[in-house]
Amino acid sequence: MRYLGNKTRLLPFILSKIDRLGLTPGVAHDAFAGTCAVGRALKARGWRVASSDVMTYSYVLQRAYVVAQRVPSFAELRAGDGDLRAALRSAKFRAAVAARGGGALAAVAEYLSRWLEPECGFITEHYAPGGGRMYFTEENARRIDAIRRRLHVWHTEGLIGDDAYYILLAALIEGADRVANTAGVYAAFIKQWQPNARHHLTLAPQLPIRGARGCTAHIDDATETARTLGPIDLLYVDPPYNSRQYSGYYHVPEIIARGWFEARPAVAGKTGLLADGAQRSAWCSPRQVEGALEALLAATGARHILISYNSEGLLSERVLRGALERAAVDGRVVRYAREYRRYRADSDHVGRTYRGGRLRELLYYARLR
Repeated sequence: MRYLGNKTRLLPFILSKIDRLGLTPGVAHDAFAGTCAVGRALKARGWRVASSDVMTYSYVLQRAYVVAQRVPSFAELRAGDGDLRAALRSAKFRAAVAARGGGALAAVAEYLSRWLEPECGFITEHYAPGGGRMYFTEENARRIDAIRRRLHVWHTEGLIGDDAYYILLAALIEGADRVANTAGVYAAFIKQWQPNARHHLTLAPQLPIRGARGCTAHIDDATETARTLGPIDLLYVDPPYNSRQYSGYYHVPEIIARGWFEARPAVAGKTGLLADGAQRSAWCSPRQVEGALEALLAATGARHILISYNSEGLLSERVLRGALERAAVDGRVVRYAREYRRYRADSDHVGRTYRGGRLRELLYYARLR
């Protein structure tokens, strides 16, 4: 998933510093999980990860990529869904599943991607041209609607368990992002169809990572989750760096994650933002971010802390280092830096001028207790 602040390319840098500091696997809190790049990597290395984020789509990805341990069998689904059983009898369907690598998960993904009849629902009504917005083609919007409703029905009727539900829902969120007619965030849609938007929506679920048992997912504020977790080994913090609220940049994945079956979301404006204005982060406010950092440091029971930040963040070097020095058991803070290419969601224009093509990733470490 295209995502501001995604750490996939920086994982070697982060993990090498964990090794250099001599931090051995224990319990880690990934406090701003996002797309779970760091949480997944820590789990694969033997850490028992508690991930948290205020966004529902992040919770879905946490359940799929951090909590789930094995591929579901889908035995109840194969027995209870007649349409799926009929597809399984087709030689063409079986050939398509074999091309995906075979197995029950590949079969379900193929069925949802190409055999399920598209239908008009919330996404088609609000985020396709018929609803006045060009986030998805009519065809792909109808596919998203059909898949999302079918996952809801399967889950509520007990045909798939939690792991299967979140693995498939994560695949839908990722698949929809691949065909979204955006520059990488959902703050605006592009007024002409981009090549990727014309592709057929396809689900490509990722296999769960076998790692430490007991990993957990939390849809909550980082400070509240830290307080709930109590004593742990490592707190990893990768907060928003600037004033861009993720609730406004990723409202469409958020709606897909929440669904619209219990209560229809209220949307407003040119881009169909969620009208409730919830899920705003104090870390995106120049006036509140320092207090948010202090509150998190006071709430956590972690022995060690790593904070990912960058050279253009709202928190100055002086403020961030000072807060860590006061919280550290020995007053020492170590800082590592790595240059990387800036992510651009658009080009320079009136009201947006990037200050250069390169940024520095800053990684701060302190021993808290």
